[in-house]
Amino acid sequence: MSRIAASHVIIPGKEIPVIPYRNEYYGEPLTIPSSKRLLLEERQAALPDRKVYRSMSRAGVLLSLACLELQPALKPLLAISPFSVGIYCALENGPVDLKSTFEMSGVSEDDYADRYRKSHNPKMFLMQLPNLAAAQMGVFLGIMGPMNVFNSSSYGSIHALQQAEEDLAEGRIDAALVCSAFSFENPLVLERIRRQNLSDRVLCEGAAAMLLEADGKQNLWLDEYSRTDSYYGISHQLIIQIINKGRNKC
Repeated sequence: MSRIAASHVIIPGKEIPVIPYRNEYYGEPLTIPSSKRLLLEERQAALPDRKVYRSMSRAGVLLSLACLELQPALKPLLAISPFSVGIYCALENGPVDLKSTFEMSGVSEDDYADRYRKSHNPKMFLMQLPNLAAAQMGVFLGIMGPMNVFNSSSYGSIHALQQAEEDLAEGRIDAALVCSAFSFENPLVLERIRRQNLSDRVLCEGAAAMLLEADGKQNLWLDEYSRTDSYYGISHQLIIQIINKGRNKC
């Protein structure tokens, strides 16, 4: 199998209480019974460029924070060639601007265009693009290798791991940065997760990054982690892989 050179996870700690999730724009009809949100204000996050907050989703910020923790391990590889490291990112499409959408309800046809210009922030569109979040993270780290983004809610992390493994085995890259982030920005995504994947688990925000290097063997990276107390959306498999690998080292 490939060798894990470095890894990092960002998940809610045990001190954060489990509470129901409700969104102000949906109310009671859309409720997640048990949830944990990370105690993070996006604009307070320690990112290299302060200007990027205007066009980054919360998941994009979490993704960069997790990957920046691997910078010491990445530096020697990038010093040899910035094109030798590939990015394999699992990320949902970003959020729709619910605030401006809510404000537009009930607006007359005559006033619609003027109200829309005043209510809608054009940069919100940039937050909806998962490839932009991965690309911005790559800019922070100086990675110029191939970039792959997977947005399957249930299997995105496994797809990212499997593609990274294949590219390492074929010698297309020297190292793979496999990463993912999940946030509570899109209530409809959370409702889909509740119906399809959550069961009685606690839904949690989270992010993860794993740096892989080839060692001559190939890992299948099977999805074997459906029985867990917490669920991390699209990032679930990657987060649990890292947590379990860490336990195995102890």
